[in-house]
Amino acid sequence: MFNRLLHLGRFGVGTVRVGFGLLCMLASVAHAAPPAQLYTEKTTVSGLESDTPVNLKTFSRLAKALSPAVVNIHVTKSAVGSRQFRMPGLGHGGMPQAEGVGTGFIIHPDGYALTNNHVIDGAAKIEVKTSNDQVFPAKLIGRYARADVALIKINADKKLPVAALGNSDKLEIAEWVIAIGNPFGLNHTVTAGIVSAKGRHDVHPGNQPLHANFIQTDASINPGNSGGPLINARGEVVGINTAINAAGQGIGFAVPINMVKKILPQLARGKVKRSYLGVKIGNVSRQLAAKVGLVRPTGALVTEVMRGTPAYSAGLQPGDVVTHWDGQEVRNADDLSWRASTQGQGRTAQLRVRRRGQNVSLSVKLSSFPGAMPTAGKMRPSARGGDRLSESLGLQVKSLTTAQRRSMRLGRRGGITVTSVDRGSASHQGGLRANDVIVQVNYIDVNDVKSFMSAVDAVSKSDMLMFHVIRGDRQLFVAFTK
Repeated sequence: MFNRLLHLGRFGVGTVRVGFGLLCMLASVAHAAPPAQLYTEKTTVSGLESDTPVNLKTFSRLAKALSPAVVNIHVTKSAVGSRQFRMPGLGHGGMPQAEGVGTGFIIHPDGYALTNNHVIDGAAKIEVKTSNDQVFPAKLIGRYARADVALIKINADKKLPVAALGNSDKLEIAEWVIAIGNPFGLNHTVTAGIVSAKGRHDVHPGNQPLHANFIQTDASINPGNSGGPLINARGEVVGINTAINAAGQGIGFAVPINMVKKILPQLARGKVKRSYLGVKIGNVSRQLAAKVGLVRPTGALVTEVMRGTPAYSAGLQPGDVVTHWDGQEVRNADDLSWRASTQGQGRTAQLRVRRRGQNVSLSVKLSSFPGAMPTAGKMRPSARGGDRLSESLGLQVKSLTTAQRRSMRLGRRGGITVTSVDRGSASHQGGLRANDVIVQVNYIDVNDVKSFMSAVDAVSKSDMLMFHVIRGDRQLFVAFTK
């Protein structure tokens, strides 16, 4: 359904020549130190409290109060190497698009404003226009592509009106919201609707690797709304409008403002420095949740722990399900990825994990994100003699020799070697590969082929099979339905 999700505002409004002397603005551009507090959380609309009924005047009051803090953004982009996303039916014959439009909103009187990263990506020049048609130059302060957020500074000779930031965690489904933006270049357009869903983690606009936890709304938003505010009925910004579903009508997505607030101090310093846990993760299925004793499929499944990483040092294991991070529930894999990467380098987090039906508490100290990701070690070749075929799984296995166990530092633990995997079989689709060493089946140690076959046979058809696997220098958790 969402394979046609597009960033908003990624279309050109003209084709121009850009001089090669123009340089793309970078987050490292020198600028004065930002104020200690970049935003306010006090509502800017008088007379609207949390229990104020929504009536026909509410939206006009919101528009009147918030529109002065919303700016139209016009960018001139380098025609060389600039990535462009176009809406179907829009564009100019495939010619390089060197201009674009978007939206932003001011969060500090000194001119600091938020928008989407994709609005200013590749910008050589940024200009903003206010609701009273004043035009000011602006510069990029910091951006974080994985959240599609950017902080810019408007160069104005006066204090500017601001939009207050709300608490997106308290946003409720079916709550009224409005969007103010620049759709199709139509200045300061106001639309209204409701929050139709929250926590959309299966939405990836433009197939970009984003920390997805979107607010879904039916408030009409279109190309050019990118970076504009999604505002609740109390006049607080609860999200940044980011994407639409090109195949649907009235379905838009916004980055929750609480995610933005968490990284805003780093954006103000010019760069978000990602912290690092050192795991590969996946979502928890209903079958797996039942296996590990969870009431519902929540948390993040650890499928691999990298050696020498904070996760490895803390004692995380493949097969663990991380259910809580610093006392807060981890909803899914995207949620854990966001928390781990934004916790802060050198900071410590308290984790609660589900392991073999029990809750385990761990403390992990995050490191800086590595420049090069850890790579797998060399595969150990295995002999084919004495293989045992498991027809139900589509693989052949062989017991480890004493020498192999010693070289792998397994101690007294046994294990079996996968000597071949039938392509297209359940094992292959589940992720098992030739030369994998399986040391556990459904948390039960396997010492040889006989114990492996017994453990597999004990699992009913259509039930979950879980394997603790050693692959070279890596340890993985592989799970699939028998």
